[in-house]
Amino acid sequence: MNNTIEYDTFKTRLMNTLDTEFGDGISISPRGIRGHNGATLDAYSISIPGRNLSPVFYPSYFYEKYRSGMSFIEIIENIKDSVRYSNGDVVDEDDIRRYEYAKSHIIPKLVNRDRNEDWIASVPHQSFLDVEMVFIYVIRSEGDEIVSFTVSEDMLREWRIDKDQLMKDSVTTAKRLFPLSIESIENVLGLSDSDFYQTFYVMSNNRRQYGASTMLYDHVLSDFADRIGCSFHIIPSSIHEVLLVPDSLCIPADELHDMLMDVNSSIVRDDEILSDRIYYYDRDTDTLSIRS
Repeated sequence: MNNTIEYDTFKTRLMNTLDTEFGDGISISPRGIRGHNGATLDAYSISIPGRNLSPVFYPSYFYEKYRSGMSFIEIIENIKDSVRYSNGDVVDEDDIRRYEYAKSHIIPKLVNRDRNEDWIASVPHQSFLDVEMVFIYVIRSEGDEIVSFTVSEDMLREWRIDKDQLMKDSVTTAKRLFPLSIESIENVLGLSDSDFYQTFYVMSNNRRQYGASTMLYDHVLSDFADRIGCSFHIIPSSIHEVLLVPDSLCIPADELHDMLMDVNSSIVRDDEILSDRIYYYDRDTDTLSIRS
């Protein structure tokens, strides 16, 4: 059942309830956070006495959950959980300073280059086709939620490693924490499955979070080409997943490009748009390139 309520009314009720639940000592304050596409996000930090980390939550995220049927009590408990999980047993700043420990928590994330130009310039990044790879430190991952922060240039200097090493180690960690998932689009949408060779495929990770970075996993593209027996186009449909389109479908690249532009303009959130270009994996040459 969908809940109907205006965002401002929901937010006021949320803040008043949290103030009552937390009581004295724990404070909630607004924190304008710059999103990956330059917009300032409506965020709030929770300051906890004696703890170095302040959990951040986004009322708009929980508003969408509420509208989709999550109860208000569940939302309050979700936010209270972020306080319970933010103690020193979960994240130790000394551990983060040790790269041998930290590297087991760092994964790559692909983001739109043009929409994130200023932000990308301020953090370690690596070019990949027409997008950029940044790196995030995963504190906790549960369900469809990832609690994380972006790796900074200061952290890179303290670890005394270069971006090539960070990229290599982050992909290794991502494969372990977020294994590859490739499913037919019919299966993802819950439709009756079509012939294996006559369908699109959704490639992501098992959490459907930042899954476009699975393109970086070793041999994933060549293995898929061997599986279907041909080359294929890639539609970078969002930062969370990409669509694989076998050549056997005989769909021209310009049609796939029109499809991507429609998705970007009408379905994908602005901060989750990855690219407006179509990629192509050539099985014969084992190369990935921009097609249109």
